[in-house]
Formats: sequence, structure tokens, C-alpha cells
Amino acid sequence: MTHPLPKFFLLTYAATWICWTVAGTISRGSAPAAPALAALATALFLLGTFAPALVALAPTERAEGRAATQALLRRIFKWRVGARWYVFAVRYIPAVKLSAAVVYRVATGAWPRFGQEAWYLMAAAIVFSTWVQAGEEIGWPGYALARLSDRFGLASASVILGIIWAS
Repeated sequence: MTHPLPKFFLLTYAATWICWTVAGTISRGSAPAAPALAALATALFLLGTFAPALVALAPTERAEGRAATQALLRRIFKWRVGARWYVFAVRYIPAVKLSAAVVYRVATGAWPRFGQEAWYLMAAAIVFSTWVQAGEEIGWPGYALARLSDRFGLASASVILGIIWAS
């Protein structure tokens, strides 16, 4: 493979946006009584979410072999920092959301609408969505950042990838 990163970026964007566009089109056009179409739209949305990982795994397997592919997948479970930072990460988002709600309350005199979902359903959604996010993490930082940092250094590679990923 002569230019793995440009191919990764092109294929990732193409696969992701094709899946998401088709899923959005199906969702807008399907009636509430079409559960099969809703399931298809959900499957396509998830496939688009995992596209960065799938696109990264294919060339890794082909160019570098099974060991490199397994190493890329193992990065998901690698603890890079102490447990206290993982505890911080788990508490950070709820703290930010609660702080925003308090600011809203102070500014308007009313609590923001939180929705009808029970707290335990929201907690379960966080647990399940964490694994869905692995689809992006394997591809963008796992595959692309590792290769960019070999060429540009970690700081510059992080900025370059951040610009590309945010586009």
C-alpha cells in the first residue's frame, strides 16, 4: 500500500457518510409502522460509526499481518493512566451537565427539561455507547494518529488529525 493514510481518510469518510446519509434518508422516509426500515437505518448508522475501525483493520491486516491487527484491537483495553483518571473521566460528563443545569436554574429560575428517561436507562446507555465509540477510536487515534505521529511527532500529528477528524 503506497499511501495508507490518504486512503484511510478517503475510505473512512466515504463509508461513514454513505451509511449515515442512507440511514438518515430511510429514517425521514419511513412511517412509524415500518420497524424493519427503522432497524435497517439503525444498523446503517452503527455501521457508519464503526467505519473508521473497519477501514483501519483491513489495511492493517493486509499490510502488516494478524499480529498488527490484534495489537490495534488490544489498544481498546489498554490502561494508559492510573485508575483515578478513569474515575475522573466517568464523573466528568455528569459534573459538566449538572453544572450547566445549575447555571440554567440560576439564570432562568427553572430547571432545564431533562427528559422522560429513567436515570438507570441513561446509565445503561452510557455503558453501551462506550463500546460503540470504539469504532472511532480504533480508526482515528489507533490507526491514523499512530502513523501520523511517526512522521510528524505526537503534538503536530494530534493537531493535524484533529483538523482532519473535525472536518
